[in-house]
Amino acid sequence: MAAPWSVLFSAIPWSDVIAHAPTVAKGAKKLWQKVGKRPAADAPADVPMEAPGASPEARLAALEARLAESDLRQQESAELLAALAAQNADLVHAVDELQRRARLLGALLGLALLIGGGALVTTLLR
Repeated sequence: MAAPWSVLFSAIPWSDVIAHAPTVAKGAKKLWQKVGKRPAADAPADVPMEAPGASPEARLAALEARLAESDLRQQESAELLAALAAQNADLVHAVDELQRRARLLGALLGLALLIGGGALVTTLLR
């Protein structure tokens, strides 16, 4: 039988997630800025591997094309990481807001219970 969601979510160290979210966002921004500064070379999608017996110029061209493709993939990965970090920061902000609202509702519920209990006692004592 599958575990209830509440048990699974209670196992997550939310305080650590919330505490580290700004650091993750800053790191992703730094990575994005670092990778974004490098110019992306135009790389063909399918770069054939040159045979070991090929001329040095052909091998160098193939290696440059592979390097350009690798840089492109790295830049795309950095974009994805930055987007995920931003989403994580937004999620942490939303969780903070929900926790604040839950505390407020708890306080209001406690106040309502006190008022209701007082009204009940007043009614019973009459």
